Amino acid sequence: MRRITFGPPGTGKTERLLKTIEIFLRFKVEPEDIGYFTFSKNAAEVGKDRAATKFNKPLNRFPFFQTLHSFCFTQIGLDRTRVMQSKHYKQLGNDLEIEIEGGYTQDQDHEGVFNSDNPYLQLIHKARALMFDPIEYYDKYVSDDTLIKRNKLKIIFDGLKRYKDEKSMVDFDDMLERYVNGYFDKETNQQIEYVPPKFKIIFLDEAQDLSLIQWNLFKKIEKQAEYSVVTGDDDQGIYKWNGADVDTFINLKGKRKVLKQSHRVPRKPFEVADKIIKKITNRVDKEYYPKDEDGSVRHCGTLHEIDFTKGKWLILTTANYMFEDIGDILDEKELYWQRRNATPRVKNVYEIIQKWNQLRTGIPLPYGDCKKIFNKMNKNWNKKLFNAIAKDKYYDIDTLKDKYGLKTEAEWQEALDELGDLDVKKILKLTKAGEDLNKNPRISVSTIHGVKGNERENVVVFPELSGKAYEQYMDNPDDTHRLFYVACTRTEKNLFIMEPKRRKAYDI
Repeated sequence: MRRITFGPPGTGKTERLLKTIEIFLRFKVEPEDIGYFTFSKNAAEVGKDRAATKFNKPLNRFPFFQTLHSFCFTQIGLDRTRVMQSKHYKQLGNDLEIEIEGGYTQDQDHEGVFNSDNPYLQLIHKARALMFDPIEYYDKYVSDDTLIKRNKLKIIFDGLKRYKDEKSMVDFDDMLERYVNGYFDKETNQQIEYVPPKFKIIFLDEAQDLSLIQWNLFKKIEKQAEYSVVTGDDDQGIYKWNGADVDTFINLKGKRKVLKQSHRVPRKPFEVADKIIKKITNRVDKEYYPKDEDGSVRHCGTLHEIDFTKGKWLILTTANYMFEDIGDILDEKELYWQRRNATPRVKNVYEIIQKWNQLRTGIPLPYGDCKKIFNKMNKNWNKKLFNAIAKDKYYDIDTLKDKYGLKTEAEWQEALDELGDLDVKKILKLTKAGEDLNKNPRISVSTIHGVKGNERENVVVFPELSGKAYEQYMDNPDDTHRLFYVACTRTEKNLFIMEPKRRKAYDI
């Protein structure tokens, strides 16, 4: 039996899913008999921690609270050292004499999402996500006038396969393909097939983000389960560029339920988002209501018009290239901000200042902290002496001075002579303004794709599109509608829409 729950933004679909898990545990279903599969590692860990705490059971009793990639990884019995990382793609690029940056994302928010600017690797990943041979996909779907050339695509794809074979490595696509289709093991000369464990119940969250190969994996697991619960929101399916297959979710058979009440999005931002989502031609129609607050919507010409001094903020764009201009304005306004998931440079500098102040006031520090400090010194230490330091001990300032080349214990502005003048000025201004540099900034700048699942009091949306994104918008407007729907529904109070500076933009 399969139950499907559609949860628009802020309706608590994940919370409802976790409560269902609690019900099954209460009725004596063993944790080992529950499969809980999510798009993000963080969501899997939250589910596991909550269930373990609620029923006073150790975390290791919940082995199947995983991403689908992690499930394949553990079931196949892979070693982390055999999984392709960014450095391996870079080496592949060197071997093929092409530049390759990036690889697969493995942070707390995503696992197995391909993150490379190389268009050939992007196409290879997307084709495999849709269960195509990349060359066959090219022949069927890629136009002749594209910048991607068939011969070069074949060279890179063949090179990737050869590199993995020679190094005995796998990528995230290999994990899924092997588990779903089986594979021929050259070492044992045998065809290997995998059978999923038997489950009492399985849960799938963020179903709109699954690719076709992931759907096939889920259905293979589901055959071994007595009951399944699938949750998601087709209107938030914004990873089609990465191979996500939202149509499978839209057409999925099962007993359907829609969560109708948002606890996040106020009325006025909701009205904007509702107009956007009703433009989509292929979607599940849903009744969905805003929370009982007005909120606000404001159209702005520039970030200079917005008062960022209070509250928490998300500034959302469609592409990374816009970050530099936004950062310049935020710096000009002397604001403490960060690019999503990136520690602000000023925070790193401030931590070093604090460590130096600890050291000079008598608190011993480990080698790693000492090294960070010394990296911000030029005249004030002897590099040759410091290189002899043991890396597994703590050191006080007297020992560092007597044995390891430290020459000063002056105040930080004098001692850390490698600090940039701009860093120093910014730290002084931010601390004077009352910002706590030990905490993450109140203001985060991100692409819309990078922030799905997050929310803030205030959200700023830039509707400008790159040339390529605008072409995609013209060819398939539904994907762009979904993207800006996600952007506008991140707000808990106020929505700011920036007026585009160029013709190629989305009309919000």
